[in-house]
Amino acid sequence: MKGDESETWSGLHDALSGKWSFDVLRRLDEGDAGFNELKRSLDGATAKTLSARLRELRCLGVVHREVTAASPPSTTYSLTPRGRRFVASLREMASMVESVPCEPCEDSDCSVPSVDEAATLAALEEEC
Repeated sequence: MKGDESETWSGLHDALSGKWSFDVLRRLDEGDAGFNELKRSLDGATAKTLSARLRELRCLGVVHREVTAASPPSTTYSLTPRGRRFVASLREMASMVESVPCEPCEDSDCSVPSVDEAATLAALEEEC
């Protein structure tokens, strides 16, 4: 891989591997939201972590932040056109993955994301 391309993939991985990144994108795909609204909808996300994820997603150019001068000021987050295209790509990838139950394992509540159900079930039988 070329140096620049490697850095791009590495940066993308770093930004999206952060806790709550995909959840923020999913939530903003449903509609614009303020910081507190996002925090409430992401049950368990701390303000510090959510703020960091939003900053990273803004730096990637997939999230837009708009501050409205009012008393108190109002902040709204939304997906940029690039963000909408990115979420559409994620949705397309998600449609290729199905959840395969881990029935051979002792933990019957477990499931594994898989692109090839037959190969996944065979691997689970070998592992479990």
